[in-house]
Amino acid sequence: MTADTTGRLCFVRHGQTFANIDKVWHGQTDTELTAEGYEQTRRLGAYFPQYLRADVIYTSPLQRARITAEAIASTFELTVIHDPRLMEFDLGDWEGKRFSDLVTEGDVLEQIVHNPDFTAPNGESQNIVKQRIVAAVDEIAAKHPNDNVIIVAHGVTISIALAHYLHGDTTLWPKYGKHNTAFTEICLRTKQLLSFNKIDHLNE
Repeated sequence: MTADTTGRLCFVRHGQTFANIDKVWHGQTDTELTAEGYEQTRRLGAYFPQYLRADVIYTSPLQRARITAEAIASTFELTVIHDPRLMEFDLGDWEGKRFSDLVTEGDVLEQIVHNPDFTAPNGESQNIVKQRIVAAVDEIAAKHPNDNVIIVAHGVTISIALAHYLHGDTTLWPKYGKHNTAFTEICLRTKQLLSFNKIDHLNE
């Protein structure tokens, strides 16, 4: 791929957080990047101009995504656009719990994956996440049909978007797990998958 390629939508997952290390469900809790997370974002920002020209950058307003987006934007001298619809799955009362804690609450993990209408206490369902993330992505794509668009967001929201566009079935989202600061590209026009979970910047 050359830097002149256009019409691409590049989803980027945020840098590593303390919640990622502790295997905690942080959802919309505004968790901080680790030192490694900051280093990942620095490498990502330095790498991007070698790979793809960014024309516009959107981000979730949560700091882990915002800081990651700013690392890319500074390389291209772009202003980051915040969109709350790109925020992570709201897990309500379960935010701050470890993954292992939820195993004791029955078939919670199965329900989260396979039941699009299942909702955590005071949280939101997979269907609600799909509606807001797809609305945001469709709107962004319509505004920038010939641009290279970067969307910096979160593991589950990006996975739900990919499962929707590539399969029409959001319950397939677990197959799209991604490394921190990994990026995944789809064609804006066709929504065809072009690359997945790229972390070349972390291997340099």
